[in-house]
Amino acid sequence: MENNEKSKAAADVQAAKATTAEKLEAFKTEASQHLDSAATQLDELKDKLVAQAQEFGKDIDVDGLKAKATEHFEAAKASTAENLANLQAQAETAFAAASAKVDELSDVAEDKFDEMKAEAAVQLAAAQVKLDELKAEAALQIEVAKEKAKGVWNSFFGE
Repeated sequence: MENNEKSKAAADVQAAKATTAEKLEAFKTEASQHLDSAATQLDELKDKLVAQAQEFGKDIDVDGLKAKATEHFEAAKASTAENLANLQAQAETAFAAASAKVDELSDVAEDKFDEMKAEAAVQLAAAQVKLDELKAEAALQIEVAKEKAKGVWNSFFGE
């Protein structure tokens, strides 16, 4: 029975770890999609800015603005990618720490379970000894009662 409980607990721990790993992968995928979407939006915004600058006149240094806008947008994309990488690293670190803690707690729980099982075995053995003592005492009392009953019988009916 305890093996079933241990197996179920171990299966529950593994299922929790697998679920967390799936969530981490989903987070990475979603973050990557957001990064791609942000990069696309930044490129569109840059193109709009360049188009507006061209509308305002020919005396504006469109190429200079375009270069600066490109520089700023590339910096923003790089910063966003770096932040995403940092968040992913933090998520992976948190997952690894949580996974290690789950394993540690699982080991502690298993050790505690074994300790409780050993203590229960000791208590069971002590209870068995006490039960045997009570049985022996009861058998002795029954014999004494039988002898008294024989004595009463003999005193009434003689033998």
